[in-house]
Amino acid sequence: MYKRRYAGRRTASQIERDVMDAVAFIVEEKGISAVTMKEVSRLSKTEMIVLERRYKSDEGLIRAYTSQFDFFLNDHIGLDTEAYESSEAFFSELITRFIDAIHKSKDMQSIMVWEMYENSGLTRKSARRREATLTEFLPQFSKLIDAREIAPEALFAVLAGGLYYVLLRGNRSTFCGIDFSTQAGRQILADTLLTITKKFLQG
Repeated sequence: MYKRRYAGRRTASQIERDVMDAVAFIVEEKGISAVTMKEVSRLSKTEMIVLERRYKSDEGLIRAYTSQFDFFLNDHIGLDTEAYESSEAFFSELITRFIDAIHKSKDMQSIMVWEMYENSGLTRKSARRREATLTEFLPQFSKLIDAREIAPEALFAVLAGGLYYVLLRGNRSTFCGIDFSTQAGRQILADTLLTITKKFLQG
């Protein structure tokens, strides 16, 4: 783990950055469930009393880390439908951005795995926060889908859920003979999702 050097005592913002770097290191190596204030204290060279005062508990520390990504999807796929000449062009850009954002963010991948496989009060709260932010985007998606043919929310859930799974699995093996860890594999995924979506567009 890279450690920064500072001239003199660290400022509050420098401590925060070192602490979050330590958490990110643990998450990448062992997963979110392995994050503890004791280990973060050791890695970030921060006294336990400082962490306890700022985060209260291991859960508080994890919450501070995961909250950085509460608006992850909105930040990456919050597109304006009016800026595109057609619904197809909008969804093509949306799908490409969605896949690229998830593929590149190892932090977000770790959070997704943690939320899916650990059933706790903390993971439920984290998942609900992400659901709340996602509802801000859904109306833009839904208005372009012919609701007489399919429930727009269900379509998005199925497509996003499948995308999550194949991208997370892509680091481990091929899936149905396709290597989704490669650019070519992700392009096949994007083209397929767009083809499915086009069948349900308005007009």
